[in-house]
Amino acid sequence: MEMQPGQMAYDRASTVFSPDGRLFQVEYALQAIHMGGTAVAVTYDEGIVFVAYRNLPVSQLAEAGSIEKSFALDTGLGCVTAGLIADSRVLVDFLRLEAQRYRITFGETIPLALLASALGSHLQQFTQFGGTRPFAVSLLLGGFTGTRPDLIELDPSGATIGWKAYAIGRNRRQVADFLEERLTEKRDEDTAFRLAVQAVAEGSPTPFPPEALDIAVLEPARELRRLPTPEVTKRVGGMPFIGPVDRAASHRA
Repeated sequence: MEMQPGQMAYDRASTVFSPDGRLFQVEYALQAIHMGGTAVAVTYDEGIVFVAYRNLPVSQLAEAGSIEKSFALDTGLGCVTAGLIADSRVLVDFLRLEAQRYRITFGETIPLALLASALGSHLQQFTQFGGTRPFAVSLLLGGFTGTRPDLIELDPSGATIGWKAYAIGRNRRQVADFLEERLTEKRDEDTAFRLAVQAVAEGSPTPFPPEALDIAVLEPARELRRLPTPEVTKRVGGMPFIGPVDRAASHRA
């Protein structure tokens, strides 16, 4: 982000508006998210597919599967994140705690809209009070109204928007345009899976190996199911954007 004249007087704290009504610290957080890997969620008739690109460690000693971008929150609730992994972990813990509080109180899964509202309020507080910084994380939060899948995007400002399919992270707008052009009215799990993987590839500057993908499927009344690497490898086999393992290139991406 290019520094504009006079900007330095207004980007010292997340609570100070610039003369044109901008919060620069929130914009910086969004910029940090856009430097991370692409994450996509696509709803289908009976569920949601989450696909995220994860930067593979340079070292051959590292376990790629230990880098989590998709998370189970409760029965029928899950999310995928883009941005700083440590910030993601804090927000996922917040979501899980809110979900468990509701379950203990009412004996059922928290409604998705209520959970998204709680997180949006939590995120917004970090743009309103001094001594803090916004979370450098965007999330695609998934759940169900009955058996109908719902998807909500949240960003560092605390804004919440519902989508049928959407992308966050690197090249978000380009990937979102790709989804909009190819999203069909009727979608089964396989159609949603292939579209989500193709969309993540659209946001990647180079081919990538299957282990660079964190893929999960969410269905009603079930925990989020993260696909193991052998299953991912089998399902994406033959796709043109799947390339050889290049950990150094993946780390730079």
